[in-house]
Amino acid sequence: MKSSWLRTGGRVVAATLLTAMVALQAAPAAAAPWDGTRRQFADARFDRIWTRTDSSAVRSGRTWYWGPNPWFDYAEFLRQGENGLRTVQYFDKARMEINNPNDRSGANEGVTNGLLVKELISGRLQLGNDPYDVEQRAGADVPVAGNPRDANDVAPGYASFAGVATVDNGYRDPQRLGERISVTIDRSGNLGVRPELARPETEIVQYNSITGHNIPRVFWDFLNLQGPIVANGRVQNGPVVEWIFAMGLPISDAYWTRAQIGNQTTDVLVQLFERRVLTYVPSNPDGYKVEMGNVGQHYFQWRYPHLGQPWVGPEPVTPLLFASDRDTGGDHWELYMYNQSISNRITSNAEETVAFSWRRSWDPGQMRLLVDSRRAKPEYRQIYEFDPPAFYDGDKAWNAGVRRISYSDGTQPPPDLYPGWLPFGVANDYNPSYSPDGTKIAFVSDRIGNGSQELMIVPATGYGPTQLTNNGCVNETPTWSPDGRRLYWASNCDGDFDIYSAAIRYLNDSIYGISAELTDVRNLTNNNSNDRFARLSPDGRWIAFSSDRESGQWDLFMVNAGDGSGERRLTGSSGNDEAPTWSPDGTMIAFASDRDGDYEIYQMNLNSIGNETRLTDNNWQDRWPLWAQ
Repeated sequence: MKSSWLRTGGRVVAATLLTAMVALQAAPAAAAPWDGTRRQFADARFDRIWTRTDSSAVRSGRTWYWGPNPWFDYAEFLRQGENGLRTVQYFDKARMEINNPNDRSGANEGVTNGLLVKELISGRLQLGNDPYDVEQRAGADVPVAGNPRDANDVAPGYASFAGVATVDNGYRDPQRLGERISVTIDRSGNLGVRPELARPETEIVQYNSITGHNIPRVFWDFLNLQGPIVANGRVQNGPVVEWIFAMGLPISDAYWTRAQIGNQTTDVLVQLFERRVLTYVPSNPDGYKVEMGNVGQHYFQWRYPHLGQPWVGPEPVTPLLFASDRDTGGDHWELYMYNQSISNRITSNAEETVAFSWRRSWDPGQMRLLVDSRRAKPEYRQIYEFDPPAFYDGDKAWNAGVRRISYSDGTQPPPDLYPGWLPFGVANDYNPSYSPDGTKIAFVSDRIGNGSQELMIVPATGYGPTQLTNNGCVNETPTWSPDGRRLYWASNCDGDFDIYSAAIRYLNDSIYGISAELTDVRNLTNNNSNDRFARLSPDGRWIAFSSDRESGQWDLFMVNAGDGSGERRLTGSSGNDEAPTWSPDGTMIAFASDRDGDYEIYQMNLNSIGNETRLTDNNWQDRWPLWAQ
């Protein structure tokens, strides 16, 4: 039995070894950004709340309350959540949350609806239940109505409302019952008056005394609309929106704005609530004059500016990369991209460079590649990030962006850059793995000394790395679960490598630093052979890895990522098969093999074991492929 050696206790799960070639089967995984199910509901409770107002059985002729479907879910930090995390799912109009998975109280079964608008105005990203437990960012310049900012330069952003909104600042508007709204607000937050906009439907009919804001008739009627809904599994009439749950309280008065909608610049009446935005466009058809603003989209753009627009973006395709010494006379590794039998060299340095993980994005221009390289000093591996010109046209291309992230070789970052990676001494940082949401990097470092190679975690900004393992062992190749809750890696503490997984418990998570530890540690391949190069499948169900358990020769295997059961041998060639990497859709695995005398890159179809195709063919060494992760 292997020892349990992390700072927090965990259970060790032995693998169930099966000699037969078993079919791929595992418990269904929850939806997550890159597992192929992002438009599915991450929890049945989210589905029921969405169905109440937005299913086809009840929505005919009226606007969306959430949006056509979900498009992103993840485990986001909440200090009071389980392991410091909560499940969230984004829709066009809002974000649903489950802060406590065991809470099924109330009409909404423990589901909450975030105060996204308050965060967008103030720039204070909420980290916990305490209203002052925040990460301060700039307020959002995302337009509150109309097209995205690149096609909508006139509309005010959320930050434009900072001077007229109640966001922990005590601001209140006087009661104006009976008045019609003619006040305007622009992108700079300046107020004006256009008397011609004081229409009958804008007459103020309610004043909320808690936050101190007026509500016009057109919005009050919408909040109290009766119509068909799905309740208890059947269609019936009732309040369409439970508006305190869906909206929160008003935090601004209603203002007229100008916004570009499609190809036209239009007058739009806008009012901000804690959770949502209401818009009124008089020229819209009936049923769509008043609509929920796209707060879910807006907040996502502010919180994850590097991820693009998943509500419209196609799934990103990551090319297959590998390292080779073919053009260096065997001297060192350079990086190559495989494309339909052609291998294009994309790095050109005096020292080795090996790719390890992708930061995927629905905006192709914001895809990123993490590599470790010895380009700064040959005796130390350090972490670098490439942008698209670099990994398509080479890191020497005129417009390539190559960002150095770690500085653990005794050098210092540029004066205007303090990434927080200052070492305890010179060290190697390598195997950098982006979290699925692109906000964190797990990596391996020997900076601790004593011969150990420990797992570390750091915000993508580079501030404040945190040590996750403290066992004096050799740890390597971290890989993330699709929802960001777990890490998988290989570790050698007792004379051979095994594949481990653990949940990450967060005590703090912000762009300025992470405090975290590992819990629920599981040994997935508890045996006396070497199991290395772990890679998790895109759906989070299977771990592919290399093992020398068959007469010391390296072959590919896979096991259930949950408990190590369902072991399946994937290759049995006459050579060594190593370093598996999954295709983005999870149907293929690429790997390196020396079965023909030197290492080449191969791929196999998991639906037809034994159907392997050699992709490269030369007399040099092609190794370390990277595809989806």
